[in-house]
Amino acid sequence: MNYSICYKKETITDMYIDSLKKKLSKSGFVYDEDNPNYVFFLGGDGTFLRAVHKYIDKIETIKFVGLNAGTLGFFLDYSTNDIDDLISDILNNNINAISYPLLRADIISRKEVKTIYAVNEIRVENPFRSLVCDVSIEDHKLETFAGNGLVVASSLGSSAYNKSLGGAIIEHNLPLLEITEIAAIQNNAYRSLASSLIIGGDKKISLKGKFSDIVIGYDHEFLKEDKKINEVRIVLSNKHVNLMRKVDHNYIDVLRKAFIIDKEM
Repeated sequence: MNYSICYKKETITDMYIDSLKKKLSKSGFVYDEDNPNYVFFLGGDGTFLRAVHKYIDKIETIKFVGLNAGTLGFFLDYSTNDIDDLISDILNNNINAISYPLLRADIISRKEVKTIYAVNEIRVENPFRSLVCDVSIEDHKLETFAGNGLVVASSLGSSAYNKSLGGAIIEHNLPLLEITEIAAIQNNAYRSLASSLIIGGDKKISLKGKFSDIVIGYDHEFLKEDKKINEVRIVLSNKHVNLMRKVDHNYIDVLRKAFIIDKEM
């Protein structure tokens, strides 16, 4: 079993990493940063996103295992104090590997098509002037949007930036897409839905319009596109991320811990 480690250096010490490597080695794991079967990520959800994008070209062959270092974590069922239990669960097959589809965006210009993938969301924004674009679903026009931008989130990303914009939270195991507006203009010239829209994961979302100076964000990454972009197409992709979960993982419990329970209570 080959493995690698991604961690947040601000919160994880070299001493802990050395101890983790020794325990994994004694259990039959072999360190291989280039071709891991398991990627252990230590920190929070941001560390998970960085780990996924680091191995995006090999994503289908890797199982991601999270160890929470005290930050908010939707993707981490174990803490850094649980490493012995985690190793035991893996060796005894007492852990679930759950597969989640990634988002895919095809960025279409006159000369090429560039493809990007995301776990949480893909954002099309214009930080300099109003973004104006036609929004279509399965080639049926929904609206002409004007505002700061649009976010297309997966169910995994529905509780991230999408939620801060007023979007709905979707249970993680549902293969759905959610479109949420960023600072929409509502006047006699432009009128949009003014609400988040949840659609089936088999649908294609198309954005066409005035795309000069747009920024395309995907998870923690972004593209500043200077080329003439004609269209951005977003779908749930055939690529999946495989996340290791405790057998007693419960999504409602995770939501409650993340947003309801005061840590000081």
